[in-house]
Amino acid sequence: MYQKLLPFAKECGVKIATENMWMWDEEKDQSSFAACATSEDFLKHLNLVNDDYLVACLDIGHAEMRGSGSGAANMIRALGHHLEALHMHDNDRLHDSHQLPFSMEIDFDEVTAALREINYQGYITLEADSYLKSFPKDADEKKVFEGLKVLAAAARRLADMVEAS
Repeated sequence: MYQKLLPFAKECGVKIATENMWMWDEEKDQSSFAACATSEDFLKHLNLVNDDYLVACLDIGHAEMRGSGSGAANMIRALGHHLEALHMHDNDRLHDSHQLPFSMEIDFDEVTAALREINYQGYITLEADSYLKSFPKDADEKKVFEGLKVLAAAARRLADMVEAS
C-alpha cells in the first residue's frame, strides 16, 4: 500500500505517517496487539518500506493502553529519528479515552523526558476530542471558550516540558 502512495506523496512534498494501533480483546477486557503496537513491529514496518517519506506517528494514548504495547516512552526512544508526529491525549491506561492531557493516568513527565532524549523536532497534535465533546452543542459560549483555554494551557504545558533542558 505504501509503495503505491509514496510516489504521489513525494511529488506533493508530503510525508506519510503511520500510527500505532490496537484491537480490543473481549475475553481479557483490554487492548491487544495490532499493527505497529510494539516498538519492534513499528520499526519492522518502517524498515520494510525503507523510505524517508514514511514516518512514525506515535499515539501516546494507544501506547499506554494495557496490553497494546511497550509504553510511550519506550516507543519514543526506540523509534528515534523515525518519529515525526505525535497524537497527545490522556487515558486511564486501559481505554482509548482521548481526554485532556494531565487529566488522567499517563505520566507526561516520562513521555516528555523521552522526547527530549531523542531531540524530538516533529509535530504534536492534541487529540483530546472526547474532552471537547463534553461541551454540549448548546453550551454557553463562555464555557466553551474557557474549555478551549484549558486545552491551550495543556498544549503549552506539554510544549514547555518538551522544550525544557
